[in-house]
Parts: sequence; C-alpha cells; structure tokens
Amino acid sequence: MTPPQHTLTTARLSLHDLVSEADYRACYAMDCDPMVVRYVGTGEAEKRPFEEYRDFMRGRLALWTSERFHMWAMCLHGSDEFLGWAILKPIRDTSHVEVGYRMPQSSWGKGYATEATRAVLDYGFNVVGLDEITAVTHPDNAASQHVLTKCGLKRDGTLNYNGGGEIPFFRLPRSDYEKLLT
Repeated sequence: MTPPQHTLTTARLSLHDLVSEADYRACYAMDCDPMVVRYVGTGEAEKRPFEEYRDFMRGRLALWTSERFHMWAMCLHGSDEFLGWAILKPIRDTSHVEVGYRMPQSSWGKGYATEATRAVLDYGFNVVGLDEITAVTHPDNAASQHVLTKCGLKRDGTLNYNGGGEIPFFRLPRSDYEKLLT
C-alpha cells in the first residue's frame, strides 16, 4: 500500500513526496557529487549504476515512509528544478524521529535547508503530533549544525547513529518549538 502523499509549502518552496523517476535521477546526480556526500555515511560519492541506486532508494523509502513519515523533494514554487530533499523519519532502533535534508551544491547558501526544515518541523509537530523532533550531523558539518540551531534544535550530546558511531545529536521538544512561534 502506498502511503498518502503530503505536500508542504513555504514562502518560496514546494515540497512533494519523492516518488518520481525524475526525483530519483536528481537525487542520484546529487549523491554522485563528492562534496555533497562528504559528511554522509562513508563520505564517498555514489558509484552504482542509476538503476541500482534507484532500487536501493525505493527500498529505503519503503522502510522510512508511512502515513506519518515522508521524504520530500524541494522545488521553488512554479518550478520543477530539484533543490534537494527533506525528510522526517524514525531513527532505527530508537524512539527518536529525525528531520534531515540534503541539497546539491547549486542550492547551498540560499536558505532552502532552513526553510524546508522549518516546514518539516511544523508538519511533525502540528500534523503528526510529535512531542519531540531530533537530528544528527557529522561532527565537521558546521553548515548543517547552523541550520539546525537556526530552526531551534539544541545540541544534546551524541548518538550512536545506526551503529555507525557517535555523532552530534540535536533535539527540539514541542514546548520549545511552541515558544519559537510566540
């Protein structure tokens, strides 16, 4: 069964569920860039053929997405240019739900990650009804850590993320999120 689609909109962005062949091709191109993935997983650029990558991503999305959790492709309103993706998903083997994002270099420094993250936080708290949203980053990814703190998340030690070792861990409880809105 395919989960229901949920579109998010911001002042500049439209975020739609990542499902189309074009979305997968754009993600593949992004993940082939060593600069984009230097802080992700092993830090190595994608080397598999597109079809293998697409099938792998479809499998991951089947595990991550549901009626409540989504992975969205970002575009400017009225455009189909891929600006990156944002996600809200459970962290495996924990009770935590994380917000995340990835963008091609052409989208860096334009505020898209912050804008998309705020939309995903709003969705997580106000549509899904979460009591807390978390995030993780590579220790050296200062830009991502800056986005998270701009969105109200606070560093809270480290988390052994998916068995890959301890990495910086951020939290935003609902009560702190509600204070940000006042």
